[in-house]
Amino acid sequence: MSSPFLLRTKIVVPGHATTWPTHTHPEHELLWTDRGVVTMVADGKQWTVAPGVGLWIPAGVDHQGSSRESTEVRATYFSPESWHKPWDRPVAVRVPPAVRELLIHLWRSPMSVEERVRAQQVCVDMLHISDDIDLDLPLPEDRRLALLVEMILSDPADDRSLEQWASILNMTSRTLTRAFSNEIAMSFAQWRRLVRMRCALGHLSEGMSVKSVARRVGYSTTSAFVSAFRKTVGYTPGELAERI
Repeated sequence: MSSPFLLRTKIVVPGHATTWPTHTHPEHELLWTDRGVVTMVADGKQWTVAPGVGLWIPAGVDHQGSSRESTEVRATYFSPESWHKPWDRPVAVRVPPAVRELLIHLWRSPMSVEERVRAQQVCVDMLHISDDIDLDLPLPEDRRLALLVEMILSDPADDRSLEQWASILNMTSRTLTRAFSNEIAMSFAQWRRLVRMRCALGHLSEGMSVKSVARRVGYSTTSAFVSAFRKTVGYTPGELAERI
């Protein structure tokens, strides 16, 4: 990216599910979407990128991920030399409609250098860390938990108990409980609920009904799902559209 420009945006609309292997960028990256969901792994966490909230990935940070079919992926790259906010680790960043429209306008429209730099600075000024939508899911690194992590991430509705998982992993339930507590400072039940809510956030942002999402992530009743979603995310599924 050449001076004096602060940023550039790349637009990708794949017609099929896409996977990105582990890689880095020499520039800071803001990954965001207008439709669909992107799942990324960075800084030892899994992040769910949905419309309205993007993922900030500092220059040089390893990351990998995937998108679902027809996800409208946008990646905005920022010049490290021109960036002054202290975002030195991956964080969730609010991308309001005005910023999304302006970034697309910058991508599509010819402008003078002065106009483009002014518009880019407006985008930078309007980006803020998201305090009300959490996208990060801590991933236990204990190899003994690898099978459990893999299977629950692939099927959040898996309803096997702690004792059943302990038997599958050939350990005691007490050992399994301690492993989760030591690795990510939360219980197995809390972690699985967080997995389900991150998955639900993606489905809801794609327009799936609350009832369907509840079943998809393992809840037998819509009311139980809504209660868990509000407890974890901070608001109800019905309020999601207003926030993104």
